[in-house]
Amino acid sequence: METRRRRPVEMIERRATTSADCEQRVHTALTKLIKTGAPFTVENVCALAGVGKTFIYDKRRQHLTEAVLTARNASQKTAIERADRRIEQATASWRERALDAEALAKSLRTEVKQREARITDLTGQLFDPNGNHLAEENARLRDLVNTHTHNLHRAHNEIETLRRSLDAARANIKLERERNVTELFANDSRIS
Repeated sequence: METRRRRPVEMIERRATTSADCEQRVHTALTKLIKTGAPFTVENVCALAGVGKTFIYDKRRQHLTEAVLTARNASQKTAIERADRRIEQATASWRERALDAEALAKSLRTEVKQREARITDLTGQLFDPNGNHLAEENARLRDLVNTHTHNLHRAHNEIETLRRSLDAARANIKLERERNVTELFANDSRIS
């Protein structure tokens, strides 16, 4: 049985065809990855094209190496730029919200001051049916309202304190009852 040896010319031709096919697959993979818009690496190109990194970095295919590296750098640069834009938009959004909130707070403060001034003006104009000025009566009523408000807050605080004390006392009674029941059953078992 005789094996036929291939000639070097055929082998060189076959390698050239295989290299051209691999190069075409690399270009196709590169195009697909660029179209996704996602950042990619040389390893991603190699995996998609089914070639090794040495094929891409081969000195005989410098145009291929440059194309892959340029596309990789561009994809990573666009991802970084997109992230920077998102951060900038978020920062601008927060900045705008802060400015809007400050403007709203300022307008509300102005409104409160205007209302207080109006109330002061109106309370100064209180008169009884006989035409007597009621400023003293108004001051007395204002003090009375403040006193009652203070007493109400104090009563609420006392009620809350008493409610907590009552809950604590109920918990203590429950615990004491459980302890007594435990002792009773423990004593019954000793007697028997």
